[in-house]
Amino acid sequence: MEFSRLTRDITIERDDAGVPHITASTLDDALYGLGYMHATDRLTQILFARAIASGRAAESIAARDELLETDRFFRRIGLHRNQPREREYWPEDVQRQVDHYCAGVNDGMKATGGTWPMWAIGFEAAAWDPTSVLYIGNLLSFGGLAVSQLENERIVIALIQAGGDEGALRELFPGRLEHVDFEILRQARGVKKLSDEALEVLMDLPRLAGSNAWVVSGKLSQSGSPILSSDPHLETNRLPAIWYEAVMRWNGNYAIGATLPGCPLVAVGRTKRVSWGVTYMKGDTTDFFIEDCRKAEEGKWQYRREDAWYDFQVRDEVIGAKGKPSATMRVLENPQGALEVDPEESGDGYYLSLAWTGMQPRSGMAIASWLQMLSAENATEALDVAKGCPQPTLCWVVADVEGNIGMQGNGRFPRRRNGFSGLGPVAAWDARNHWQGVVPADQLPRIYNPECGFIATANEDINEPNRPKLVSQTLPSYRKRRIVEVLEAACEVTIEDMQTLQYDLVSLQAREILPILLPYAPQVLRDKLEDWDYRFDPDSTEAVLFQRFYRNTLLEIFGHERGMGPKRTLYLVTRAGFSSMIIAACDEILKKDLSLWWQTRDKGEMIRTAGEKALLEKEVTWGQFNSFHFTDRFFGGGHVGRLLGFDSPEYPMPGCHATVFQGHVLQTATRESTFAPSYHFVTDMATDLAWTNMPGGPSESRFSRYYKSDVPLWLDGDYKKLAPKFETSPTDPPEESPQTPLP
Repeated sequence: MEFSRLTRDITIERDDAGVPHITASTLDDALYGLGYMHATDRLTQILFARAIASGRAAESIAARDELLETDRFFRRIGLHRNQPREREYWPEDVQRQVDHYCAGVNDGMKATGGTWPMWAIGFEAAAWDPTSVLYIGNLLSFGGLAVSQLENERIVIALIQAGGDEGALRELFPGRLEHVDFEILRQARGVKKLSDEALEVLMDLPRLAGSNAWVVSGKLSQSGSPILSSDPHLETNRLPAIWYEAVMRWNGNYAIGATLPGCPLVAVGRTKRVSWGVTYMKGDTTDFFIEDCRKAEEGKWQYRREDAWYDFQVRDEVIGAKGKPSATMRVLENPQGALEVDPEESGDGYYLSLAWTGMQPRSGMAIASWLQMLSAENATEALDVAKGCPQPTLCWVVADVEGNIGMQGNGRFPRRRNGFSGLGPVAAWDARNHWQGVVPADQLPRIYNPECGFIATANEDINEPNRPKLVSQTLPSYRKRRIVEVLEAACEVTIEDMQTLQYDLVSLQAREILPILLPYAPQVLRDKLEDWDYRFDPDSTEAVLFQRFYRNTLLEIFGHERGMGPKRTLYLVTRAGFSSMIIAACDEILKKDLSLWWQTRDKGEMIRTAGEKALLEKEVTWGQFNSFHFTDRFFGGGHVGRLLGFDSPEYPMPGCHATVFQGHVLQTATRESTFAPSYHFVTDMATDLAWTNMPGGPSESRFSRYYKSDVPLWLDGDYKKLAPKFETSPTDPPEESPQTPLP
């Protein structure tokens, strides 16, 4: 490829899939080339993401209600306030590397000039700088990850404030709500759940809210070296894909994998000596507090500590809106967090405030950790780099060419009062409830060369006995246990075996829950499901029948007025507002013989009723029931998008939330969303190769042949080869996906 403004001695070539191969003499220049290609192929994506992270999306993109809502959300938490200072904490080499990357983005931006979406809305682009990199990093940490924990805590608050039975709710979340005063919480104001439209904006952000990663040692592999597999899960049906694949080579080393546009990091990948994959730990780094607030005689708002009152700090945020007058949002905050709402509207009383450890100094060192991973010489060094990463909370799985494997948890976790989970709010006026520093990194989970010969992680509850509790929500372990089940039976493992496991469709949830339900089911339903193989294959009608039977059971048992309520339960257990935390908690209740959830009702009769209702629905296959469309992030979904071919035909989505291939379709306010593997990566440390696919391609342009170049591979479970030495394939490029024009 030739570029008019390329100012470094580097070479950039595309392979048949459009993946850029960047060759440079130094890592600095390779990162410059990566920045150049991010601007070349994903300029709209990185500029719009920066606008959202800085709380200026409505001002610079469009004055839409959902963008105004996300602007207020990010500005209230203060995501924009601390970025300039964070660069000063970086080591000199990291500062230099980020500067080179930003120079590449800016040169690429000048060469590109602009994009169609930018032209359509009159978007004016400012230069890319280290603060921009930190914004994108914080989107990964907060907008994409901590928000999921935050929304689960809001669900718990809403269930309590809706008047659900206290004993039943404590049973639903055992050991997690003992510290919560239900009476005080029910008086607190400020539960502002994000709207579906605003959550859809956040769905566009880089997230690892669900993922799989595992590694087998050489004693289990056919090659005699470790094989590492990783597949982060996020929204997959809106193009361009969130990740951007690249191959960088410099001074005898290389990096292959999925990069994050706007940042010089490789989220999942490998170098000559080390490979890594990550999953979201779902660690709890956010807390709600209950503040007792009053308005003093002089007009200032105050908060109470024991019997004393103190003035809130006041911060005014000017929220712009394109083509409309700006509005000022007042934020009241103190050392324990920021109030969720302005108390001026409702007067004295209890209010909720929010705290996040990511607002503490040195949170930006996460960028340094990702860059330092490129220089790790072995698994031990890689684990140490991961341990020092302050955010987001992840489980890193690593392997090296010497045959070592390991796992390291990371994150900055608040040290809470003994016995407090963090899932429910506590009174801020009692100083014993305040955070007491953070959990030392040496107390975070670590595994090195286990005797069993493999390590797997898939968003399971990672809390360890006699250790700080890092996870507060109830988490399903079905995917993790299925991976372990397969690996325990494995020997002479190959790349192909790991690729097959990444597409595994067996649901351990169905295998464990169906025997509980089936004895009470109508005979017709029993006949249909008793020989089912528990696979959520697109051709399966049994998968749909089970899902309906299971959904109806949850509605019957948990949807009564003294429970979660019928409407809220319907929202939380279906594709409208699916909550894996609620699903996991309900599954544990279903396994009981006695429970407060059916103490005055007949469990078997409710299950039978659920089965009868499931039989009334039309029989369809899982592929018909769980289908989706690819659409464009910027133009899809509307009349213009359909007219210009931005929306694809309907595709079946295999799998469900409980299968290794987590194929999940959600129906939100105005469109469908998906949650599925956004990148498949497998590498054998005996070679320099990686095998990958993704639901998309390198380019964000609908009219590029590289817009959907990997989609056929992703749909069919096929993989392409990435190698540090650029090779032209003797075969034809992948078959063009529907509605992608020929070059």
